[in-house]
Amino acid sequence: MSRREITRIEPRSAIRVGFFLGLLFGALFGLYSAFLLKGMGDTGLQMFGANEAEQIKALGGVSAIFMALFMGLFGALLYSLVSGLCAVVYNLAARWFGGLEYHVQETDDGAQPTRTGDDDE
Repeated sequence: MSRREITRIEPRSAIRVGFFLGLLFGALFGLYSAFLLKGMGDTGLQMFGANEAEQIKALGGVSAIFMALFMGLFGALLYSLVSGLCAVVYNLAARWFGGLEYHVQETDDGAQPTRTGDDDE
């Protein structure tokens, strides 16, 4: 069993992963929000006045798609910035204190090493 250490995370790849995760989760949240608002307008909750409830009832499929697109792009931007910043902070901390260590175990058949749990040795 050998120990390895993650000493650096490339900020560019963290931003790329954050962008796609933000796009996915933002679009899902946008669709959820659009249908939630439409349902709130349909039930005529007391939160809204009659005029606002009518406007919310008028939400259609195009506005739901627009909200999903907007929230997806906003989420992608936000997740990209946060993941890039986290990668930079991790790289600084790894330089000062050392990176995350993980254990790998070689297999008998010459395959790739497999990751094992945190065994106390």
